[in-house]
Amino acid sequence: MSVKYGGELFTYSVFLVLCNRLAAVIFSISMALYKGEEIGAKAPIWKYVIISFSNVYASTCQYEALKYVSFAVQMLCKS
Repeated sequence: MSVKYGGELFTYSVFLVLCNRLAAVIFSISMALYKGEEIGAKAPIWKYVIISFSNVYASTCQYEALKYVSFAVQMLCKS
């Protein structure tokens, strides 16, 4: 996220989270259909909304924080 793309930095972390979540949804639905599993919700939808909102918010904050940390520090902390 600190690499310049066409002269400017990538500024929209929420777009990265959206792309990640859409890929995960497409993959999970395709695997559920492939395995013949039921796709319908077992719990009330509002419980899914609360958990997914907190997950998206946490991921967005994580990507935003990475803008201020060098790559070397990121790799050091991950290992």
